Amino acid sequence: MEGFNIGVVAGVILSLLFKYIPGLSGWFDEQEPARKEQIMLGIMTVTVAGAYGLSCLGWLDIYACGPEGLKQSVFALIGAVLGNQGAYSMLSNQKQ
Repeated sequence: MEGFNIGVVAGVILSLLFKYIPGLSGWFDEQEPARKEQIMLGIMTVTVAGAYGLSCLGWLDIYACGPEGLKQSVFALIGAVLGNQGAYSMLSNQKQ
């Protein structure tokens, strides 16, 4: 479950970045809701897949290369999606 926890934190951080970084937040706010979801999912998927791949190459020490590491990376992606969507929902409902 460690991967899941890391994923949740990463997903929340990603939401905060897209909400509060000038320029990025303005561009992101202009996107259609479905497009926003695709962007976030794409970034999280590429990040987790990249971390797994770099771990298999021995460049990072995040995941074991093999079935157990793949399982951890999938849990990290699920956690990232849940954390990201939860944080985005809370941030979007704030009164400006």
